[in-house]
Amino acid sequence: MDYDVLVLGGGPGGYTAAIRANQYGLKTAIIERDKLGGTCLNRGCIPTKSILASTDILAKIKKSEDFGITVENIKVNIEKIIDRKQEIVDSLVGGLDKIFKLRKIVVFNNFGKITGNNEITLDNGEKLTAKSIILATGSEPLILPFFNIDHQNVITSDDALDMKEIPEKLLVIGGGVVGCEFAGIYNDLGSDVTIVEMLKNLVPTEDAQVSRTLQTSFKKKGVTLKLKTKVEKIEIIEDGKIKIFLSDGSEEVYTKVLAAGGRSINTLGNGIDELDLKLTDKNFIDINDKMQTSIDNIYAIGDITGKWMLAHVAATQGLVAVANIAGKVKEIDYDSIPSAIFTNPEIASIGAREQELKENSIVYKTGRFSFAANGKAKGLGETDGFVKVLTDESGEKLLGAHIVGPHASDLLQELVLIKSNGLSMHKLIDTVHPHPTLCEAVLEAAESVFKMGIHSV
Repeated sequence: MDYDVLVLGGGPGGYTAAIRANQYGLKTAIIERDKLGGTCLNRGCIPTKSILASTDILAKIKKSEDFGITVENIKVNIEKIIDRKQEIVDSLVGGLDKIFKLRKIVVFNNFGKITGNNEITLDNGEKLTAKSIILATGSEPLILPFFNIDHQNVITSDDALDMKEIPEKLLVIGGGVVGCEFAGIYNDLGSDVTIVEMLKNLVPTEDAQVSRTLQTSFKKKGVTLKLKTKVEKIEIIEDGKIKIFLSDGSEEVYTKVLAAGGRSINTLGNGIDELDLKLTDKNFIDINDKMQTSIDNIYAIGDITGKWMLAHVAATQGLVAVANIAGKVKEIDYDSIPSAIFTNPEIASIGAREQELKENSIVYKTGRFSFAANGKAKGLGETDGFVKVLTDESGEKLLGAHIVGPHASDLLQELVLIKSNGLSMHKLIDTVHPHPTLCEAVLEAAESVFKMGIHSV
């Protein structure tokens, strides 16, 4: 065998797995046809957050009068925003390249096709063999033919990251994570934004109260919401004019349409579909707790497993796969996986949603605290949202937690620590929180489970 471990795909799952395998002393190589970092670093998490940093500043400037500061003649240089985004991405990709070189991990910048249980063939014909193979091929934006995606008028999220113009009138198809993040970005940049979502709520996988808070915030900012509505037909009249036919019978013309209606997994054309792998009922690759597929020496991680389409889940699965390859025992508690949505207000969550507990007739307690009653949030001028915790009947076991508001993704982590380690809620309550801080809202929410909140009744 040429290698102990071959990793097919260089996204956050693949490159994390390759580095950890190298740390365990396993001879490792990674095959990536594009740049290391995959969707997350090159076309997802990092570039969108880089652009969001610019639009967050813009949003604050627009509210500067509230803080006693007058700013005149605000100008947005969208080209500079996009160029800055690319500089950040290139810097991080370069950092990954350097790590792989210093660790002497072989990187094959080729298209790879798995051609046997122990073999991957590169597009130049070279065959690589390994004792274990990790499939980490990820996903890409879902292309639906009737959307007429031409990457100029009707675009995907990939296209939106390089769009050096601000559309006058933007339609976002899909009110999930990707759609809402881009809707927020372009609303702040000055576009007239409409979101079409066929379900009754935006970000429908989140707690219902969180979804409603985001909807209220979007409406206040002038974003038009068309919920429980489908796009029936898209007709490109000419550049900059796209006619949309909706299920409510309305017809409207937009200057740009963003199709943000999901992702398709990369299992076709790379040999994965030719392997005799067991699939789930939704056609994802079936894996066990060790990330093993139905072929013992082949492991699968990331989006192709259908667990959570999140970069940190792929990375964690990569660590679990390699640990088990190296003879160690490691598993994932999927119920303790945190998630974040970088809208404004920000959203972060872990564990059960309240509607799920109700649907399953589970007895629970709720603790909630509004940022409107938090001194730091008031000082920041960011009082929309709340912290909400859901516990078992005793109040001690955390079942779920949901935050919508300023720095939600940062504030969630102490609740992740509580849940993933099975700690009592009193471990959080008895921990001193500094004042004045946003994290006091987490403490107050936990205290309110026991009706002991200081700043709530």
